[in-house]
Parts: sequence; C-alpha cells; structure tokens
Amino acid sequence: MMFELLFLAELLFWVGAMYLSVFEWIKVRDIKSNEKNDFFAPAVFLASVFTGSLLLEIPFFSAFCGIAFLPLIISLVMTGLAQDKQKSDGDLTYNVGDRFWVIPNEDVSLTTDQEAFIGKEGEIDEVNHDRTVSMTFAGGSEAELPIQCLSNTPPNSEKPENKGWWTK
Repeated sequence: MMFELLFLAELLFWVGAMYLSVFEWIKVRDIKSNEKNDFFAPAVFLASVFTGSLLLEIPFFSAFCGIAFLPLIISLVMTGLAQDKQKSDGDLTYNVGDRFWVIPNEDVSLTTDQEAFIGKEGEIDEVNHDRTVSMTFAGGSEAELPIQCLSNTPPNSEKPENKGWWTK
C-alpha cells in the first residue's frame, strides 16, 4: 500500500512538472516568435480534443480535459492575440544562433560581469523563460543577459562632432 502511494505521488509530481513546462514553453515561444499561428494552432488542437471529449460523453475524461486544457487554451490564445501588437511595436525575436550586440539599457541593471560585454557581439545559445538569453562571445566567453540589453544593430561608439548650428 505504501509503495503504491509513493508511486502515485511521484507520478503526480512528474505530470505536474510536465504540465508546468508547457506554460514555460509558451513564454519562451513568445520570445522566439511573433507569429499568431504558433499559438493558435495548439489552442485549436486542445479545444478540438476538449470538444471531442464532450461529444463522446465520457464524464471523467471531459472533466479532466476541462481542468487541464482550459488554462492552456486561454494562455495560448491570449499570447497569440498579443503577437500583432508585438509586431507593430517592432519587438525583436530571439532564437538560438542569432547574433546580437549588447547595449546599455537604463531600465535594466547589469552586474559588473555583464557590463563587460557592452558593445560586443555574441551568439544566442539558449532562450530562457525569464526573458534572458545565454550568449557566447568571441574568445569563448559566456554570459546570461536580459533581452532588453540586446540590439540587432551595432552600437554607435562614435559621437558626432558638433560642427555648427546646422548639424543637430
């Protein structure tokens, strides 16, 4: 009896962990993509499974689908609806292998180790759900940086000379 309870507890733990990882996938996918269909297609699939379970009139399975799928469907649809605004705002997407420059950002405080990479170009190794990326720079150095400090254009290190009133 004790073995079965431990097995059930472990099974519930792993099912819960997998369920929560889907929400993490939604966050990471939002950072990587500005396409609505990346979110609407899984939402339609889950909604069709839920609708099918209702039509088959299997009470336990329908209740399970309702409890498990509705939060996922809502999260997917809400994230999908935000994609047009992200596109119009010019939000960048961040994917593994993309190259970005590290720039200073007044809204984000960097550690002294992270500040050493300002002005340098690096390649994204991993995109994290907390809106940070792991990057590799020339020479093999690595850092984890917030995406707010990344730019797809090189930072302008030269300050324009003020030659007169006609140049502003």
